[in-house]
Amino acid sequence: MVNKDLVNELIQSTKEVKLSEVIEREKFSDLLKFMNIDEISIITGVRRSGKSTIMLQLLKKLKNVPEENILYINFEDERLINLTVNDLEKIYQYFIEINNPKGKIYFFLDEIQEIKYWEKWIRRRYESKNIKFIITGSNASLLSSEFATALTGRNITFDMFPFSFKEYLKWFKIEVDNRILYSSKKPIVKRYFNKYLKFGGFPKIAHINEKQRTYLLQRYFTDILYKDIVKRFRIKDVKGFEKFVIYLLTNISNTMSYYSLRNTFGFSVDTIKEYISYLRTSYLIFEVSFFSFSLKEQQTRPRKIYCIDTGLRNAISFKFSEDLGRLAENIVFLELKRKDKEIYYWKSAKTETDFVIKEGMKIKQLIQVCWNIEDKKTKEREIKGLLESMKEFHLRTGLIITEEYFGEEKVDGKKIKFVPLWKWLLED
Repeated sequence: MVNKDLVNELIQSTKEVKLSEVIEREKFSDLLKFMNIDEISIITGVRRSGKSTIMLQLLKKLKNVPEENILYINFEDERLINLTVNDLEKIYQYFIEINNPKGKIYFFLDEIQEIKYWEKWIRRRYESKNIKFIITGSNASLLSSEFATALTGRNITFDMFPFSFKEYLKWFKIEVDNRILYSSKKPIVKRYFNKYLKFGGFPKIAHINEKQRTYLLQRYFTDILYKDIVKRFRIKDVKGFEKFVIYLLTNISNTMSYYSLRNTFGFSVDTIKEYISYLRTSYLIFEVSFFSFSLKEQQTRPRKIYCIDTGLRNAISFKFSEDLGRLAENIVFLELKRKDKEIYYWKSAKTETDFVIKEGMKIKQLIQVCWNIEDKKTKEREIKGLLESMKEFHLRTGLIITEEYFGEEKVDGKKIKFVPLWKWLLED
C-alpha cells in the first residue's frame, strides 16, 4: 500500500542512486537530446540489456536539476508489488507534498508494464506540461494499441539491445579505428570477437567465467520465459511451450512455416502464431519475412527466425556443432536491426539471399553471410546466388560477409565485396 513513508523511502533511494563502472551506450546521446523536451522517452528491450543502467546514467546527467525534482522508481521492487494505477497518483501527490519541487519534474519509471493502465495516468499527467517521463519496459506491450492510442504523438521510443561488438570492445577498453585490418590490435580484436560470437553481448556476461556465463544466460532465459510470457499470457502447456521455444532458437536462420511447426509439435496454427507473437513481444525472437511486392505472398511464405543474443541461444539450444554460420548470420541480423533497417530475405528456385534491405520503396542493399568461403565451390555458389538477386533487384553491388576473407571482385560487370564479420561490425 502506498503511503507517505514509502514515498519518502523512494525519494531517499533516488538520492542514493549509484552506478558501478559502465560504458556510455550508443543510444545514450540520442536519449540525452530528448531530456529537455516534453515528449515521453520510452526505452524498451529484452531483460538485462541495460535499460535500467542507461536510465540511471540519464538521471546522473541532470546536473542543473535540483534533486527535489527527480524521482526514480523500479516497479520490480518488492515494496511495490500489486500497485494499481491509482497508486501512481498517490505517489505523485506525496512526492509533491514532501519535496515541494520548483520547475520541471523528472520521473524515471523502470519496468512500468507491471502497472495496469499506467498509460492513462501518464497521459493525464503529461498534459500538465511540468513533468518529464522516462520509462523502461521489458516487453512490447509498451507499444500496444492501447498505449499507442493513449499517447500518440506524445512519445519517442528507443530500442535497447545487448552490447553491439563496438560496445563490447569499449567495455574491455579496446579502442579501434579504420586501420584495424592492418593494426597490431587485429589479433586481440579477433580474440574478443570469438568470445562475442559464442557468448553474446549481455552486459553482465562479459567479465565472468564460462560456467557462470552459461548459468546466468539460462537464468535470463527462464526469467523471460516465465515472467514475461508464461505468467502474463497464462500459458497452460508450459513444458510444450518451452520445447517449442528451444526448437526455434536451435534453428535460428532457418526458414520455418506455421504449418511445418504444426506438423512438428501438433499445436494448431493459431496456437503457433500466438506463441511466436508472445516471443516477439518479449524481444526474445524476431521474424524476417520473404521479400515480395505482393503483401499476400510475403504473409504466406515461410519466415526466418533470429534470437536476441547468440550467447542466450547457445546456452539453451540443442546443438551438435558450433553452428558458427548460424551465429554469424544472427549477429548480422542484430546489427542491421540496431540500425533500424527494414529487413527481408529472398529466395528463388535455386538460391537464397540472407538479407534484403529496403529503404522507402526501393531495395538498397543485398547481404549474404558465408562463414567459410575459402572452398572454391562454396565461393562460386555464394557469388552465383548473390548475382541472381542483384539482377532481380537491379543492383550493381553486393556484399558477402565472411569469417576472414577480405576483398573485392568484379563478376559479369557487377561488384562483389567481401568483408570479415568482425570488421563489418566496426564500420560506421
